[in-house]
Amino acid sequence: METNVSFQSLFRHQSISNFNPYSRTVFADLAACHTAAKGYHLSRCNDQQCGNIAHRYHSCGNRHCPNCGSMKRDAWIESRMNELLPTAYYHIVFTLPHELNPVFMGNRAKLFDLLFLAASQTLLKHARMPEYLGAEPGITMVLHTWGQDLSFHPHVHCIVSAGGYDGKRWIEAKRKNNRFLFPQKSMAGMFKAIFMEGLEKDSSIGWIGNKNSLLKAIRFKKWNVYAKAPFGSPDRVVQYLGRYTHKIAITRHRILEVNATHIK
Repeated sequence: METNVSFQSLFRHQSISNFNPYSRTVFADLAACHTAAKGYHLSRCNDQQCGNIAHRYHSCGNRHCPNCGSMKRDAWIESRMNELLPTAYYHIVFTLPHELNPVFMGNRAKLFDLLFLAASQTLLKHARMPEYLGAEPGITMVLHTWGQDLSFHPHVHCIVSAGGYDGKRWIEAKRKNNRFLFPQKSMAGMFKAIFMEGLEKDSSIGWIGNKNSLLKAIRFKKWNVYAKAPFGSPDRVVQYLGRYTHKIAITRHRILEVNATHIK
């Protein structure tokens, strides 16, 4: 086992040659981060007797980089902070059944768009109901495509305001105790219906396996919508989601072994 392998050597591993063009570009950035390949600033001491010269190599700025990812995260959090409204916020996650994973592989752009559409329409339609809010809330949505075990797991995180705007005035949150925003079962049912309708109507989707069998399997399956009550002030909700959604997939402590053919 190699215990002191640098990230640069990992990002130049021979297996990368088989990756898709986007992934190869990402790994090229990561391998060149803080090296002369990205340029540098040269500083020299003004003291004539010293004359010490120091090179400060530039970062790659790639959001996947273990060194630079935090900059993207902090910028995202600062931007979201400026958008916060004077109300409580909820964290809601819409997840798709894993049976759809093979179909996603060949239709990512279309199905990601459908995922955002189904999730946003579910939130907006519930918010417009007078018994829940009767207004349009503020919604921030972030796509996540992998789970904790790094498996393909498409889902979308949403930050939703408890209050909203009805076109004329600000509407305060209906539930002063902030225990929940909308019923979880109702959201799950509507999300499933909207996504299924879009899936069945789009004739341009390339199906892997038997379309009818797959549709039947997911139609009779319970779909998951995770809804969490506010766990702090709105800024804490944004900071939590920023840290969660902008973390890189593999950090140093998760790399166990590197050899000529494998990375664990």
